[in-house]
Amino acid sequence: MNSAAALKDLLVTAGVGVFNASTGWAIFVNKMPTSPDTVIVVTHFGGANPNPKYSLDFPSVQCMIRGAPNGDQAAEQKANDVKNALLGIPSQDVAGGRMVSITMAGDISYLGEDENGRSMRSLNFSLIVEPADTGNRIAL
Repeated sequence: MNSAAALKDLLVTAGVGVFNASTGWAIFVNKMPTSPDTVIVVTHFGGANPNPKYSLDFPSVQCMIRGAPNGDQAAEQKANDVKNALLGIPSQDVAGGRMVSITMAGDISYLGEDENGRSMRSLNFSLIVEPADTGNRIAL
């Protein structure tokens, strides 16, 4: 399961943004585009060790929010929208597996502004996932 893509799908379904849009709040996976100004980038960044016996993974995903110039309040609100859409969702099937749990590592972090004066935020999520592809592990 691609955890970043799975969270992107959950955010799109929740109406937080539109995947690969050229205007509005656009959601991208793994790459921060130069435009539009208002973006959410979802990136897989490791996590805890997978369980070697049972099909249970513990990936981490980061969501970066970039607002428009002078759009600090809108960026903060969008970061809260991401938090509210993902944190504590019920267990459900997504993107080739089962998303068991989503928790946050810390809270929303303010990262300052980029070189174009666009406000940046970061949220880090810890996931519990039952992947569909179990390999040598026992499916739960």
